[in-house]
Amino acid sequence: MASAGHLYLNIIWHQHQPLYVNPETDELSGPWVRTHATKDYYDMAALHERFPEVHATVNLTSSLLLQLENYYLARLAPLVRIADDGTRMLDAAAYFAAGYPTDPWIDLALKPTEKFTDAERAKLLSEQWNAFGMSEIQMARFPEYEALRKTPHESLTTADMRDVKTWFFVAHFDPDFLRGTAALDVDLSDLIEERDGLFFIRDGKRFSERDANRVVADAVRIMEEVVPVHSRLLASGQLEVITTPFYHPILPLLVDSDVAKTCQPKDVLPTRYSYPQDAQAQVVKGVNFYERLFKRAPQGMWPAEGSISQGAANVFAEHGVRWICGDMHVLKRSKPEGLDVAQPYRLKTATGDIAIVFRETTLSDHIGFTYQNMEPEQSVEHFVREIAKYIPSKDDGDKLLTVILDGENAWEWYRHDMDAKTFLSGLYTELTRLRDEGFVTCVHPTEYFRGNPERNIPAHPIAELTEITELWPGSWINANYDTWIGEPEENRAWEYLLKTRRALEASGLAQPDPRAPMEKSAQGAALYHAYEAMYAAEGSDWYWWYGADQSAPAGDRPFEEAFFSHLRAVYKHMREAGVRIETPEFEPILSAAKLATQESGGVMQRGSEKRTVRFVCDTRSEVVPDAIFIVGNQPELSEWQPNVKRLRDDGAAGDSLSSDSVWSLEVELPLGAEVQYKYTNSGAVGVWQPSEEFSQSNRAFTVEGPAGAVIVRRDVFGVRE
Repeated sequence: MASAGHLYLNIIWHQHQPLYVNPETDELSGPWVRTHATKDYYDMAALHERFPEVHATVNLTSSLLLQLENYYLARLAPLVRIADDGTRMLDAAAYFAAGYPTDPWIDLALKPTEKFTDAERAKLLSEQWNAFGMSEIQMARFPEYEALRKTPHESLTTADMRDVKTWFFVAHFDPDFLRGTAALDVDLSDLIEERDGLFFIRDGKRFSERDANRVVADAVRIMEEVVPVHSRLLASGQLEVITTPFYHPILPLLVDSDVAKTCQPKDVLPTRYSYPQDAQAQVVKGVNFYERLFKRAPQGMWPAEGSISQGAANVFAEHGVRWICGDMHVLKRSKPEGLDVAQPYRLKTATGDIAIVFRETTLSDHIGFTYQNMEPEQSVEHFVREIAKYIPSKDDGDKLLTVILDGENAWEWYRHDMDAKTFLSGLYTELTRLRDEGFVTCVHPTEYFRGNPERNIPAHPIAELTEITELWPGSWINANYDTWIGEPEENRAWEYLLKTRRALEASGLAQPDPRAPMEKSAQGAALYHAYEAMYAAEGSDWYWWYGADQSAPAGDRPFEEAFFSHLRAVYKHMREAGVRIETPEFEPILSAAKLATQESGGVMQRGSEKRTVRFVCDTRSEVVPDAIFIVGNQPELSEWQPNVKRLRDDGAAGDSLSSDSVWSLEVELPLGAEVQYKYTNSGAVGVWQPSEEFSQSNRAFTVEGPAGAVIVRRDVFGVRE
């Protein structure tokens, strides 16, 4: 029985995809909603049905569900049939006759390969987003597929391309579907066989056009179950399902972008953007969409990227949201000082108190990054050992320890554990044991606040939580907003956004009530769509990829094109509503040099061309008990596992002088890669604090330069550029 001094574990899986809808073609520019639905969204929820004592929270963003419902299920599900052999098929003729596109790779799968045009062949093989889009680790589990990726494109036959388009679907199915072990009635084991942990086409055959059609139909079947499986677990009380403001905006920056002056005092910011009415609309639309799908109001919301501020909290509370999430580094900067991360807190707003749970960053990052390179059994043991450190004494009272991370992106990087299946099952097994033995109970926040007598969980009312008297504004990245605002590229995007928003404001078109449905008249529809495009342009994902602090796996161009398409759509719909206005020319923000570097083999074709980078770290003002390490977002920099990649101070391999306290390391990095990194000082493997030089920010640069040149990065430990 739970009692005072008990540890409650609050796991929140965040599921999100940007809005890939091209408003000019009504087509999805990327397939990633579909690929993650078949590999992650269904399975991550369904796993809980095997472990009823593991209660948790799943965040499903509106932008993800909108695409799933409107562009896949509405357009494809009515066309699925059962063939004579008992497998599914999709009526391809009816699909093409209907003229309602989904994503282009659906079209490629359903069209006979021998009829591909040059443009379709490029879409399949060589455009920024193509059918080889996955991690090297995930690809290696499908040797026949990997061999096709390594084959020169001009050498690929029609049969090869048929295999490529089919593998693109198959390799994004959860392995339970490939093995025929899933609870859902999708079984590809007659098509795919597993040998020594690798997957092959059964009996050495090639894929047929019928196989390609079938995997589309099976993908639809899985997508059909994403909302129902979450609904079942929500109704049973095992899962709390939450959502995010509709288009995933950085809500504090919509309320007032100048709030970034507090957490980024040295950054140059764009002209102030302050449209709190848009922040209100984004929250209302998110709540309404959730209510339509799940037949109840959400109790909690995950603010996009964990971005919170007092102004944003006011908006959430005003619309009935009882709790939100933040990051421990935001908590550390809030007042009163010294607050325990393993506790929820309350914040006063104009309409009442709202609760905030704060992410324990180190534990969350262990799952997201550290465990990628560990054996799953060791990872489970390590995680259990780490959470045990938070078990309180009875005198300390109850604790709520919060772990939040993406429930989709990490798994394809798990080197020793396909899709993290063994790790997740092992973790849930151990959490069940800890519950049975009375040490740790998995809960979701609403269960913790309200209590659950059936599970012996007492209530912890929000009104009785410790109050945060001053909330620091920031996100779950660097406890600020510098991933989205403050760099020149990002700021220019905000200026474009402001220009468009001011034009809409000056048009005389009144902002629609976000609670009201679209009016059926042409004027009403145009008005609705103009504001809808504006809200879409406010989404966080466009600003994420600008600047040197992030880099898209296939280059940044698709995200800039998407951002511009939403801006142009605002003007288009204003004209349809009767406004006399021209669409301005939005000059590219991404430099031609950056795009050329990314698209000539850097980010797009990792490893095809590299440059030597020498990192030089001056530590003459530091005490270095052991060594200096570098950690960053590239495999060559240990992919954010700290204290692994050691620099040298021995006068060899690029280091200039032995024992001079200036440490060096030379590595080969892909041309065009946008690198984030920092240094650590003599810490234990996998442990960030206290060895890292900056706990809340990274260094960043783009790998550029002529062949044969050595790119030198000269840094002083703990001193920002």
